[in-house]
Amino acid sequence: MSEHQGFHLSAALNGDGSHPAAPARPFTPEEYARLVRGAEAGLLDFVTVEDGPGRLDSALLLALAAQVTDRIGLVPLGPTTGDATAWATRIATLDHLSEGRAGVRPRATTSNAEHARLLQVLGTPEGDRRVAELFARADEFLTEATGEWGTAVPSPQGRPPLALLAHATVPYRLAAVHGDVVFVTPADTAGLVAIREEVESLREEAGRPPGALRVFADVTVVLGGSQEGADARRAALEEAAGAPFTSDAAVFSGTPEGLADLLEEWFREGGADGFRLRPAVLPDDLDAIVSGLVPVLQQRGLFRTAYTARTLRGHLGLAAA
Repeated sequence: MSEHQGFHLSAALNGDGSHPAAPARPFTPEEYARLVRGAEAGLLDFVTVEDGPGRLDSALLLALAAQVTDRIGLVPLGPTTGDATAWATRIATLDHLSEGRAGVRPRATTSNAEHARLLQVLGTPEGDRRVAELFARADEFLTEATGEWGTAVPSPQGRPPLALLAHATVPYRLAAVHGDVVFVTPADTAGLVAIREEVESLREEAGRPPGALRVFADVTVVLGGSQEGADARRAALEEAAGAPFTSDAAVFSGTPEGLADLLEEWFREGGADGFRLRPAVLPDDLDAIVSGLVPVLQQRGLFRTAYTARTLRGHLGLAAA
């Protein structure tokens, strides 16, 4: 199977998992490196890691993982704030350490006070104005920061891929202008089709060619050996949390085969180029993705059986930058 047949697959490795009741584990840097090695054993295109209060630095964690992996892409969080040259240098350094496997997930960022004010006015004309200003600042920051890769801060890939999470038109537009990957959060196939059409329209409006932007659908997953087993796992997590499991992304509970059915439908009928799976519990659901889902996808001819590229741009089939 060539690198560009079927669809792309990635995983979000955040904290103990995407479920708020995921059992707390002592996730040391070495444990994160083990998780990334596991994802590489499943031939995933890349992993994303986030940071923030109480979490270790995502770029430093992936710098360690770069030393014990060979092919998988490594995508840390990159808030669009601070010094743009320092931001570009941080990602270029990871790209050097990984020999061309780095990307970055830019996130439009506010101060705590600004965030609190924004929450109070969301859905109003004032809220719309503030959101537009936030993403306009992010646009300016990314233009400056990515420009550094071509001048003062060389990077092995030229331009490490940018992967942006987006839920609405304003962030879709930022992804259409700057992104190589956009993570979207449809609820169903029809929703994915509508999002894909909007993203493609914005990409064309931005003057970028077809195929310049990969659309990845995010799916939060609770996996089990049977439907009953997956449902029991989800029920136990919900009982521990004291609330139903909800997410900004679709939540799938079931078997690897059932998840493969969903991904195949969203690929063939929804137009997804790939998927970012969010394991509800780490490492349990990541292990189920690698040992259960990936073989099913390979049997259906939907996913690679070997890496054929060495850079993240190569895995994604992106033109050299």
